Amino acid sequence: MIRLLTRTAVFAVGLLLGAVSYAQTSQPNAPNQEDKTFVKEAGIGGIAEVELSKLAQKSDNAEVKSFADRMIRDHTAANQELTAIATGLGLEVPKALDAEHERLRQKLQSLHGKAFDEQYMNGMVEDHEKVVKLFQQEERSGHNPELKQFAQKTLPTLQDHQKMALELSHKVSQAAAK
Repeated sequence: MIRLLTRTAVFAVGLLLGAVSYAQTSQPNAPNQEDKTFVKEAGIGGIAEVELSKLAQKSDNAEVKSFADRMIRDHTAANQELTAIATGLGLEVPKALDAEHERLRQKLQSLHGKAFDEQYMNGMVEDHEKVVKLFQQEERSGHNPELKQFAQKTLPTLQDHQKMALELSHKVSQAAAK
């Protein structure tokens, strides 16, 4: 009798664990690989915008400084929102620059004046081109509704940044050529 009860209990626990495991793997809104890649890339991009823009505080160009202030403000807010969503989904958001952005940060640290402004703005143009495409992709084909909504809500701001970066980059390049 005890043996039968033990077997029944073990069988019931097995069924329960199987059901929990199945429920975790088959959640309809669970982040898929594309969502995970989005969180990683958006996280790295957001950190880079803030860190590189902090360096731009040394610029003598008031427009570059103003642009950098906006990048710090907007991307800090977006980073916090992304982190909250990702944490709720059990995903980890990067907390440091990737190798590419670290190289740019080190290069920017050694530059001054117009050379700094030109390199910083070129980096902002490139980064915003990448991040706008990333957010458009998530908006179109992301799996998790929270991440899709975040991408949709944040995309107009990023497109505005992209436009501003391009315009200011042209101005800075023209000034550096003089």
